[in-house]
Amino acid sequence: MGISILHQGQSNLVKSLFRQYYLNAKLELPNDIELREFALQPFGIDTYIRHLSFNNVEELREYITNVNVPLHLFYSSARYQLPSAKNMDEKGWMGSDLLFDIDADHLCNLRRVKFCPVCGNLVEGDRCERDNVEALEYVEMTNECISRGLEEARRLVNVLENDFSFKPKVYFSGNRGFHVHVECYDDCALLDSEDRRQIAEYVMGVDLPEYDEGPGWAGREKKVISIDEQVTIDTKRLVRIPNSIHGKSGLIVKELKSLDRFSLDESLSPFSGFVVFLPYINIETEALGRVIKLQRGIPIKLEAGVGVYLHLKSLGEVKGYVR
Repeated sequence: MGISILHQGQSNLVKSLFRQYYLNAKLELPNDIELREFALQPFGIDTYIRHLSFNNVEELREYITNVNVPLHLFYSSARYQLPSAKNMDEKGWMGSDLLFDIDADHLCNLRRVKFCPVCGNLVEGDRCERDNVEALEYVEMTNECISRGLEEARRLVNVLENDFSFKPKVYFSGNRGFHVHVECYDDCALLDSEDRRQIAEYVMGVDLPEYDEGPGWAGREKKVISIDEQVTIDTKRLVRIPNSIHGKSGLIVKELKSLDRFSLDESLSPFSGFVVFLPYINIETEALGRVIKLQRGIPIKLEAGVGVYLHLKSLGEVKGYVR
């Protein structure tokens, strides 16, 4: 396996940590689990395994700990008559929850570093000319930026509650943003893509009127909210399972009971103990609320959550684990 694949988290040690977590993880699943399609991206594979179906959480746990340990784990926002059918038209769509996605990194001018994992030099293109390998990119997510995403989530919840009478739940995505999830039944579940587009455009402030007082459209002129419109429009979207691990960070997809405060820190990691981390490059960076200095090729002992995070962010390899 080449070094360009390793940065995606395809290390046996990290895989074993994920598997150990899922042995006892309290995954948050819908009550109608038997109507949902499940999907995952396993370690070592670039594609998803889809059209999975489970009757209860223990069936799911057996699969993800003994058959395919997931780097990423999802269930469908849609309910289906036959969720395991391979053809989408044969599944029998029965309605969908309503989803909103806020990417904090789209709100900020984040530091991005492209480099060669072999020689450690910075590169401008997609490959290192010296070593002829694919360049990696590290994006530094800061607490200042994630706080801007939280503010967008707070404003979105206000609109959904006050203008639509929805009861949304907010989740940290596990990586760079927030998911807002409205459990839908009856008429709400049967909204088609065009209906959902109108809701998304309302939230984003498309074609706002000139006035700015009163409820509903009024008062929205200065409350434009940044969401990924395609997520809301899609009636068959995959949802990251709450309390699963995000494979690009090693952090937990976590429901936020309060939107007053959120910190991107080590408490979001399920891993304890320490790891030996071998950096690819020289860099000083903010990671999980701390400033960390890495020197290329010089092993450093880090808390397991921090080391796995830096590994999944492409900055180096996890070489050993110490409890």
